[in-house]
Amino acid sequence: MGLVVNPASRDGAHAEAPVVRALAAAGIRPSIERTREAGDGVRAARELAPSHDCLLVLGGDGTVMEAATGLADAGSTAPLGILPGGTGNQLARALSVPMSPTRAVARLLAGEARAIDCGLLNGRRRVGIGVGLGLDAAMIAGARGPLKRILGVGSYVVSALRVAARPRRFAVRAEVDGRVIERECSVAMALNLGHMFNGMLEGAPGTSLVDGRLDLALLDARHLADFLDFSLTESLLRRRRPDPRWTFASGRQIVLETQDATVPAQVDGDLIPAERFELIVLPNALHLLVPAGGRII
Repeated sequence: MGLVVNPASRDGAHAEAPVVRALAAAGIRPSIERTREAGDGVRAARELAPSHDCLLVLGGDGTVMEAATGLADAGSTAPLGILPGGTGNQLARALSVPMSPTRAVARLLAGEARAIDCGLLNGRRRVGIGVGLGLDAAMIAGARGPLKRILGVGSYVVSALRVAARPRRFAVRAEVDGRVIERECSVAMALNLGHMFNGMLEGAPGTSLVDGRLDLALLDARHLADFLDFSLTESLLRRRRPDPRWTFASGRQIVLETQDATVPAQVDGDLIPAERFELIVLPNALHLLVPAGGRII
């Protein structure tokens, strides 16, 4: 079994030794590759792939999907097991994986491999959660440093309220299976995983990891009240109603682009430069270990 560790993730460094002990107790001595910088999970998984039929990843959502990209590069269909070591750990939550990395070891070793959808970004990177422009990326940027270390996932809530107090609007051009949508917004997201925090929040109506589709969500929040209305009424309570402040659509291919290169952008929680993002769904292309009987959102 291979083990990819991101020491820079929130729990990666101090959880590695307990994880190795938990694997040893199950009679497993993993081959370990540690990431050295952003994007290095691709290399780590690619190097482990030829000699291993299963990989565990101790890190956050970005590291997990870097490893998925590395496996795809190597032509491997080996399943990935997520040992949550990041801050949000949204993929693990969506797969009913325990948030404790050592507890996750036991549950995954006794679990099963399941196939879920993933996205292919610009013909290269595998995407588990999605791509975002605007407020959601600014929220991630604002949750770094001491705030993240102290509050963990709560840092995203604090950061979101900060940036939503003065939302920045920008022009976006979106395409969904060829249908063009142009508007001003403060958030533009192309989602594979639309349910966050164990399904408590739904970023777009009816999203699923196993429906063979992607979901577009555009939110024009001009004030904090708009952001709170969307978060509470639409995402939390799901009282769906037509509203000119937000736009939803779904399809197999979504393109997002803005002419403003200063708009913050993110993929699977990792900050990236703004550019033209083309996301294509790959149905049942991502093989993951999940706890036996666990729910997939």
